Amino acid sequence: MKRIFTTAHLCLLAISAMLMMSCEKEKLSGVLANEEVKSVNLSVDNRVDVGSGENFTLNSDELIIPITVNLSGASGTAFNVQLTPNLDTIATLVGSGTLPAGTISLAEQTFNFPPVIDFAYGVKSTTFNLAVSRSFVERNHNKLVALAIKISSPSKGNAIEANKSAVIVVINAAEAIAAEDVHYISFAAAGPPYFVPTGTNYAIGTQDVTIPLNLALAGLAGADFTVDVTPSDALVTTLINNGTLKNTVVLSSNSYSLTNPKVKFLSNENSAKLELNARISEFLKNTNKKVAIGLLLRNPSKFQLDETKKSIVVVIDPDHFRPYNGTPFLIKGGIGAVSDMIPAAQYDFGGEGVAFHDTGGKDGVGDYRPNDNVDVGDYTPRSVVGWTSDGEWLTYTVNVEETGEYELNSLIGAPGDNGRYTVYFDGVDITGTLAAGKTPGQYGDQQPNRTTVQLTKGRHIMKFFMNVGAYDVRGWIFTRKK
Repeated sequence: MKRIFTTAHLCLLAISAMLMMSCEKEKLSGVLANEEVKSVNLSVDNRVDVGSGENFTLNSDELIIPITVNLSGASGTAFNVQLTPNLDTIATLVGSGTLPAGTISLAEQTFNFPPVIDFAYGVKSTTFNLAVSRSFVERNHNKLVALAIKISSPSKGNAIEANKSAVIVVINAAEAIAAEDVHYISFAAAGPPYFVPTGTNYAIGTQDVTIPLNLALAGLAGADFTVDVTPSDALVTTLINNGTLKNTVVLSSNSYSLTNPKVKFLSNENSAKLELNARISEFLKNTNKKVAIGLLLRNPSKFQLDETKKSIVVVIDPDHFRPYNGTPFLIKGGIGAVSDMIPAAQYDFGGEGVAFHDTGGKDGVGDYRPNDNVDVGDYTPRSVVGWTSDGEWLTYTVNVEETGEYELNSLIGAPGDNGRYTVYFDGVDITGTLAAGKTPGQYGDQQPNRTTVQLTKGRHIMKFFMNVGAYDVRGWIFTRKK
């Protein structure tokens, strides 16, 4: 009986508590209903000028411009308002004369600001940041650039003051960014044609000449960015037509390549490097002429191009790259002077069809000039070419000191007496067809084969043509006779 009484008692207490809470809620609801939340009017300045003042900050990437939205009084509750750009407004204001002629609108994706801003309870204003691309401002450095921002749809019953719903932000680019602080991207060596070789401004490989070209960024470096490099035959053609480049031809685009046509400037770096690779065999096809490559900077992802240094014309002198040792073999001009032997294995650069012609695969030493099929014997130092066949040939760049008569000694090892050869200078036969004398030691016993030739002073391409092969050739020695 006692337990039943206790349970009933507890139920009565719970009901009483619920009734009391209900009464308190009714009282609070009545108070809130009687309290009036005052709405406010929102407004923005009609125009904000950015330039000579201090109402913005500038870093390596952006102009940061604070924009304030004012309230007519303290906000009675937290709420928000929407922000939207109006790109067409600027053209309309320029057309009406409200903004100076020449003022341009900020382009899409060159600015950002929050789409919605929040107001806390009890505030009288809130500020948001408009971030503008520094690159865009710099690219329009002599202009006014502008943007209209509209506020709309305030929540919680608040309203926008008449004629105060949009702010026009006008940036005087020349005042906001000093001329000496504008970023410009350029070729570091731009201007007159860039000649190769000049000193050691290249690296030579087995097939290509690699030419490093430096790009420069003027101004304080910031985040990384890229710039494209594209070939331009028109740059070369213009210099040829106006007489700046003489005895020069455009190098075809399939004769060279760019290692990194999209050049990347790393963060906080003011320089970057481009590598141009020119195929030796291709530019050597242009006999007695220089070759030129035009390159143009385009599409920087940030900043702007230096209009006076955004292009370069690289001029290559093929004659420098043809000789195996970098300089022609010297044929001494003094009477009785004996020139150093021209080793057969040190034939010119240029590859098949330019520096040599080989009808078979790679025989002999495989690691010597491995990209060429010329067959080089296992001699130290490398000098002998063997496994010769009919119709094969080799070329050598030579420099004759004096015009005159010379003895030509061809060192050949022949197992029989049917070997035949001819020597040409600049495509002209200077020997006729000669027999390669049979040697007792066959291939490995290279012996003299002497004849007399007439040579003219200057640089020449000597070709050793194997009319009938099947012999080994060590090289050639010239002796001045008279």
